[in-house]
Amino acid sequence: MVLKFWWLALALLPVAGLTVWLLSRPGRAAAGRVPVARLHRLTALRAFAQRRKALLIGAIAVFLVAAFTALSALVGIARPARTETINPERHLRDVMLCLDASGSMTSYDAQILESYLEMLDSFDGERIGMTVFNSTAVSVFPLTDDYQMVEEFLAEAKRGFETGGLEGTDFLAGTVDTAIGGSSLIGDGLTSCVDNFDRHGEERSRSIIFATDNQLAGTPIFSLDEATDIAVEEKVRVYTLAPRSLFAGSEISELQTTARDTGGAHHQLGSAQAVGGIVEDIQQQEAQKTSAKSITLVHDQPVVPLVLTLLGIIACFVLAWRFSL
Repeated sequence: MVLKFWWLALALLPVAGLTVWLLSRPGRAAAGRVPVARLHRLTALRAFAQRRKALLIGAIAVFLVAAFTALSALVGIARPARTETINPERHLRDVMLCLDASGSMTSYDAQILESYLEMLDSFDGERIGMTVFNSTAVSVFPLTDDYQMVEEFLAEAKRGFETGGLEGTDFLAGTVDTAIGGSSLIGDGLTSCVDNFDRHGEERSRSIIFATDNQLAGTPIFSLDEATDIAVEEKVRVYTLAPRSLFAGSEISELQTTARDTGGAHHQLGSAQAVGGIVEDIQQQEAQKTSAKSITLVHDQPVVPLVLTLLGIIACFVLAWRFSL
């Protein structure tokens, strides 16, 4: 514990001492004396001796309590406080949720968003962003560590996919550009997700959770292989998440290659290990942390001395009344 204004308490000590001296100086007491004859007969009485002893005890008690009260008041005036220095750690991990909103994925997107919501409960300090794509990509929210906001956006998106855009957020219309031929442009979607990472000057762990069936329907600007090369160049790991399909052997193989080449992993939607495996992989990679600027917190603690001062004042009045001082 420290006293923030200790110098103020020291400055008030001479003032308190001067006040006590002025109130108790001999000249002040002698001015009110009255000569009385045969006083020794009065002082010899037993009742007088007992009363004088009681007054002496009362005066000493009041003096001690008053001194303790004054000391408590000075401590309170000096503002006692407790200092605490904290060194917060910031995770240097960014996670981009990248979701294919094309027609072939509409029956799976709500389930994928449910998986995203499950992952959110396991993250701690990572920044999370979300991009949805079809023939064009839309940034749902930028990278942020405001998990409450992220949860609200994901819940709205899930409701939108469940109701076909009648409730929640309608991404079916927002990700379709009639000027662009085709849909489900996988390579362009992955490239857009890579481009949505920021703070390129920092050494951060960057991951994409790429949910798609890889059913290309059109001519993209970037193929999936080219988008994979861009992710590798930007040091972004891609964790692919795809629904089960009996007729998607080559498509799944391409996703597995993308995950392997970027240092990520491929998972099947609905598998028991998908959510936990992706989160564990992301949290283990590099596990970079940095100590943010140290922060010194000052916690005022005036309650105890101020309460003691109040109790001391009350005690002084009670003792003065009890001994008729």
